[in-house]
Amino acid sequence: MPCLSGLNVPGMKKRIQKFFKLIVLLSPLWGGDNSIYILHSNNTNGALENCYCPDHPLGSVEKRAVYVPEFIKEHPNTIVVDAGDFFSVTERHPLKDSLIAVAYGLIPYDAVLPGDQEVTRNPAFINRVLPLVGAQFVITNLRSPRLPNQVPYKIVKRGDIRIGILGILGPTAFKYYPEKVRTKISLKPPLEAINETLPEIVEKTDLIIVLTHQGYDRDVRLAQQLKNVAVIVGSHSQSVIKKPEQENGILITQAGKEGYYVGVIKIELNDQGWIKSKSGNLVPMTLEMPDHPRVMELVEEYEKRSGLVNRNKLKMKSKMNKGE
Repeated sequence: MPCLSGLNVPGMKKRIQKFFKLIVLLSPLWGGDNSIYILHSNNTNGALENCYCPDHPLGSVEKRAVYVPEFIKEHPNTIVVDAGDFFSVTERHPLKDSLIAVAYGLIPYDAVLPGDQEVTRNPAFINRVLPLVGAQFVITNLRSPRLPNQVPYKIVKRGDIRIGILGILGPTAFKYYPEKVRTKISLKPPLEAINETLPEIVEKTDLIIVLTHQGYDRDVRLAQQLKNVAVIVGSHSQSVIKKPEQENGILITQAGKEGYYVGVIKIELNDQGWIKSKSGNLVPMTLEMPDHPRVMELVEEYEKRSGLVNRNKLKMKSKMNKGE
């Protein structure tokens, strides 16, 4: 079903509308829940588990890996995306980065946009570790380096609804990297790359989302220049957007950092398949939520192999053992 807002062929829009009216008269087009859900994450920064910080009493991937599959059981019309920087902030933690890739592989991601913390890693490390994530890496504007399993866009189908996913890296995401690193990265301007790709997919999809790694303010400016896009899922600025607003009809959102939240977007469709409403919120990964046993095994493996254990965690365990 085409996205009508992108059609300019004379008379085509009216013919398609009449076609859908006829179908609606004959039979229901969308059975059950006329909604699509998008679960999104970003800037996990290598956090396999809660930091046990008194001012941040929230979990991370150990909670997310349970929450996401349970959400999908209740809402099968769900897609799951990540907007990048799931590796550690610096390249000094290859063990943790390898383990976070394994943990991401436990979550049914439909598409992942690698961020600067992934793209700038050593090519040999990237080629060895990124495939562990299991998802396709959707990057519309990255010319080089080429990443394993990289595609310029992806189309996901949920029921009768087709969702197009694009991903763009903002040049400013690499601003503070050494010149020798920046010169190895070749990006097409984000708006140019999106506008070149949209005609390929707009008639193959019912709604389009763009994953970005450039920061919230730039997402707002990008939205002002876009057509045929329903949602921008952002990252890099690590903004906590609890109640996303729309700019130029595009919902813009972001889910903070360190895995504290999972973003939930709900897109309601009418019986003809047109978007009726868009809304979003962030779900905190509270400590009361269950831990994924495999992620906790990865945490234990990291502690044994690195010899590093969070001091705040040791203090908490000590208090628990003392019954405080």
